[in-house]
Amino acid sequence: MEVKTMRTWMLLTLSIASLTLAAAQNFGVIDERRILEESNYVKAINQQLQAVQARFVQALQALQESPVLNTEERDTLFNLLLKENPTEAERQQVQQLINTARQRAAELATLRQKSELSETEKTALERFTQMEREGRENLQVRAQQLEQQLQQQFQQQREATEKRIREIVAQIAKEKKLVMVFSSDVVYYAENDITSEVIKRLDAQQPNQRR
Repeated sequence: MEVKTMRTWMLLTLSIASLTLAAAQNFGVIDERRILEESNYVKAINQQLQAVQARFVQALQALQESPVLNTEERDTLFNLLLKENPTEAERQQVQQLINTARQRAAELATLRQKSELSETEKTALERFTQMEREGRENLQVRAQQLEQQLQQQFQQQREATEKRIREIVAQIAKEKKLVMVFSSDVVYYAENDITSEVIKRLDAQQPNQRR
């Protein structure tokens, strides 16, 4: 039964191929995998997204290592770390905030080891402990926000790239008077492969900048 089914399928496929052979010159094919792997446009998009992801990771790591900051300091540090091209003054501000957090963390560790505390020390212990707790909680929120933002940017760039490719394919198909363009995934062989032309025209465009 299985052999018969396979034979029937192959005969049907060959029959369809024979019927469409006369019009084969009006069909085109693109290799989507080649476009994604070889296109400089796609590579530039990927580099942009990787740079954004790297900044996100760096920002989260800095927040994780610097929990003993108040809300304003934490927000300032976070926003500065997400900047693509920070100024020298901004980089110095980042380092100052990180140093402040480290000093407070060291002081907090010392206070926790003391058996007896003065009123001033108790106040400092309570204040720093609260900062640390809020910093840990804020880190989880920030991580979720950045993950959603990154996924959104990936989705937007993917859709934008697919749209550009479709527009280019439609343009080439019109110029070559192609009635249909197939993906190479569903075609065994096609003489009229327009993949290289699609890549050439795609690479002539500039990808949108994403921050």
